[in-house]
Amino acid sequence: MQQPVVIFSDLDGTLLNRGEYRFDAAEPALTELRNRNIPLVLVSSKTAPEMRLLTGALNNTDPFACENGSLIMMPTERMDELGVAVDERMISDGYYYNYRGIDREQILQVLNDLKPDYHFTGFAWMTDEEIAQATGLSLELAQLAGQRKSSEPILWRDDPENVEAFTEAVTRNKLRVIQGGRFYHVLGQCDKGDAVASLLPCYEHLYKTKPHCVVLGDSPNDVPMLALADTAILMPRENGEYLEHEALANAVRAPKPGPEGWSAAVLQLLNELAGC
Repeated sequence: MQQPVVIFSDLDGTLLNRGEYRFDAAEPALTELRNRNIPLVLVSSKTAPEMRLLTGALNNTDPFACENGSLIMMPTERMDELGVAVDERMISDGYYYNYRGIDREQILQVLNDLKPDYHFTGFAWMTDEEIAQATGLSLELAQLAGQRKSSEPILWRDDPENVEAFTEAVTRNKLRVIQGGRFYHVLGQCDKGDAVASLLPCYEHLYKTKPHCVVLGDSPNDVPMLALADTAILMPRENGEYLEHEALANAVRAPKPGPEGWSAAVLQLLNELAGC
């Protein structure tokens, strides 16, 4: 029997163009995944409200990870088949909420203490209009992007050489800094790799065997999950350049950025795996 496949994917710059929620160009691969019943697990820096909007549009009932792995959400209808124990206290509106990070208010307290020493701003200090301008999102979507629970994206406005000292100061407060596509993200001791590692056993439970793990991403915050993949697919940035990292030496390189390149890379991989 052919080994089952599970796909974990970043969103911005990967399944989606940055600043957009459109995935039309990925429809050929998305249709093939549905036809083959291959799970698509979204792993992003986006918030739960943003990702619920997207999973609804995709008609996707798989779990998803928000805020760089700080929160994993699973539809309650899938919990039994994926082997997740029920904790009624963490169920709301049809989802099981698995918080893996630290509360945003604690993060903001640390950042407030660091503001006199470093020049930066985060979503908490920005209006919806300013978030929209910084992200390229519409005002409505920017409002959803600001509804964070366990992380804080920041725009660095200080000298680049001061990032290291800022990161060390954050680390001393038992938090971490992860570089994304356009923002630095301050969060607890978790990342996208932790989210993928915690969700893979769910699919081992479902299939009663280890699935072939495929991961797609494009940014530094994707490296922890790309490093866990059986097949890592690295997406190019809009300028055609690819992220360089020692953990990605064997990664497959998608031909184009965004949903069009995502679709082409996924379809090619599925054809190769089918021929194995």
